[in-house]
This record gives sequence, C-alpha cells and structure tokens, in this order.
Amino acid sequence: MRNSLDASKKRIRAAFSRGGLIKCMPAWMKSSAAQQGLMFGVVLIFSLVLMASVTLVYVDYELGNQNKEIVKESRELVQGQNKKIDDDPIEDDEIMAVLTTGFVLSGLLVSLLTGVIVTALSRHSQKRISRIEYVLNSAADGDLSVRTGERHTYNDLARISVSVDEMLSRLEGSVAAMSDISANIAHELKTPITRLRHNLLTLRDEAESAPEQHSEAFLDELDHALEDSQRLASIFDALLRISQIESGARRSRFTEIDVAKVIDTVAEIYIDVAEDANMTLKVNVADAPLLLQGDRELLIQQVANLIENALRYCPPGSDITLGCGRDNNDVWITVDDNGPGISESEKERVFERLYRVDKSRTDGGLGLGLSLAKAVAGLHHGTITLHDCHPGLGVKVTLPAVEE
Repeated sequence: MRNSLDASKKRIRAAFSRGGLIKCMPAWMKSSAAQQGLMFGVVLIFSLVLMASVTLVYVDYELGNQNKEIVKESRELVQGQNKKIDDDPIEDDEIMAVLTTGFVLSGLLVSLLTGVIVTALSRHSQKRISRIEYVLNSAADGDLSVRTGERHTYNDLARISVSVDEMLSRLEGSVAAMSDISANIAHELKTPITRLRHNLLTLRDEAESAPEQHSEAFLDELDHALEDSQRLASIFDALLRISQIESGARRSRFTEIDVAKVIDTVAEIYIDVAEDANMTLKVNVADAPLLLQGDRELLIQQVANLIENALRYCPPGSDITLGCGRDNNDVWITVDDNGPGISESEKERVFERLYRVDKSRTDGGLGLGLSLAKAVAGLHHGTITLHDCHPGLGVKVTLPAVEE
C-alpha cells in the first residue's frame, strides 16, 4: 500500500513538473505564436479587470467624498445654519472628471504592466536567440562542443535549440569518427609509403655497389620510382594538412601577429631563391604594424606557396612583387608577377585540389599550392582572389585585422 502511494505521488509530481506539463500540452500550444497570443489574451483580460477595478475604486472614493458633502449640507439645512438649497448637488462635469481621471489612472497602470510583461518576454526570447546565434558561430569556428542547453520543446525556439544541439552532437561524433579514420589512414598509408621509399633507396644503393653493372634503363626506372614515391608522400601530406586546416582545429592556436613581420620572414628566404632562378623578388612592406589574430606558421606557408607558384610558372627574367598593407578593417597581402598569367576560365578552377593549368609540365608541382592558400584564408575568415597584372597574374589575400 505504501509503495503504491509513493508511486502515485511520483506520477503526480511528474505530471505537474515542467516536462510533464509540456507532454500534456496539445500540439497547437507548442507554437510561439499561439503562446504569445494566449499570453496577450490573458494580459488583455487582466488589464480590463484591473481598469474596471481601479476605476470602480476611484469613482467610489470620489462619490463617497461628495456624499459626505451632501450629508453635511443637509444637516446644516435642517439645523437652520444654511438656507440655500443646491438643486444639482452632483454636477455632470464633476462626474465626467471623476470617470475620466479613473480611466486615465487605470490606463496608465495597465500600460505600465503590459510594457513590463512585453519587455520581459522580448528579452527572454532575444536571450535565447542570441544563445543560438552564439552556438552556431562557435560551431562555424570549429568548436563543436558548445550547446544551447535547452531540454524541453515547449515552443518554436525551444525546438530549434534542441535540434541545434542534436545536430551538433551528431556532427561532433561524425567529425571525431572522420578524424579517427584520417588518423588510421595516415598510419596505414604513410608507413607503407615510407617503407617503399626506404626499400627503393636500399635497392638503388645495392644497384650502384653491385659487382655487375646494371643497365642505364634499370637505373632510370629506379630513379623514377623514387621520385614518384616522394611525390606521393608529398601529396598525401599536403591533402591531410588542407583537411586539418579546413576543419578549423588550428584556430585554437591563434595569437596576435604582425603580417609585416611574416612578409619579412618569407622575403629573407625567397629573395635568394628568386635570384637563383634568374628572377627578381621585390618587397613592399608597410611601416606600421599590421596586426591580426592568426596562425603565424600557416600564414608563412600560405605566402611561401604563392611565391613558389609564381617562381614555378614565370619565365627567367620575370619580376615578382610581394606586398602587404591595410584598408579600413582588413589586412591584405599581394603577390604579383609579370609572367604569362592564366585565362579567365581557369581562375576559379586553380583553387581546386590537384588541378594544374599546364598538365604537360613536369616541374614537380602538386596542384595544391593555391588550394592550401585558400584553406588558410578561410581559416582566418578571409578571402583570396586573382587579378590580371597586364601582363602577369596577381593574387590578393584579404584578412580581418585587429580592431584598433
């Protein structure tokens, strides 16, 4: 008997708890519009009752005062103290003034109450919308662990919040699974590729030291196999790096950096490289610091890839210009050359992975330089565009600067 009573109490508490009440609500009651309509209906009824009550109390008070005056005058008249009889003891203007004042007071109270209720509801809804916006922005920045914290679907915003949380939970699980798969692929493929290259190097050394001289064709094929294994390893590393950048995981390493110093670092390395290739690298760096929140290592690699791209496709004697500056709230980096450039139809395709403008070239390019540069720009919430230099090609990277 005692157990059945305890179970009944638990069911009653569950029914009257927030979750229990939500489950008992009909479907049309779980709409924000319906809930707001009901709320305003309740406020309207309460306002009418309040107006009537305030008006009644005020009018009753004023009429009571006038009634006391009438009683006082009547007593004075009976006692002979006053012989003047007022034919209209309660004037119409006074009645209208009393009623008007009562309605005005009650109207002010109702307006104040309604304003407080509407403001509270609006702030509550706006707070939840801001929370959803913050969660979505954080997820876009790569943080998939944030949640709105909503548990009950009692209206539209609550349902959206719960759906966002469920979506992020599934997405976080998928990303984690993909990361595990990528790590397994990296482990399973990189090891045999490295072993293959090691075996080829060993075979090349044995071929050179063998007592019997191998044919030139055999040695050439062995060298080609070594080059292909190195190229395969480089492509594999570059693709994994681009995937890591696009996942947003590197944003946790962002610090405040000066883009001018990044340009100086890259210029120190590639001025000599350009001279060796019979080209000229010119550098235009702003005097003032160009600060932004970013990953210094990735920005250096981005600029280096753009310069290597120009060095690879420009003929000897070409000029390459590396520059940086600031426009309003953006920091920009440019790499311009006076080489052959590319056609309009290929300006979008060059950002695709493994795409190469001249597929007949065998200069060792992987077709991933601009793909990685675009991924780095996207990680920093920036953009990368191509433009003609007449002649030549220009690349401009625009990144959001630190607010001054």
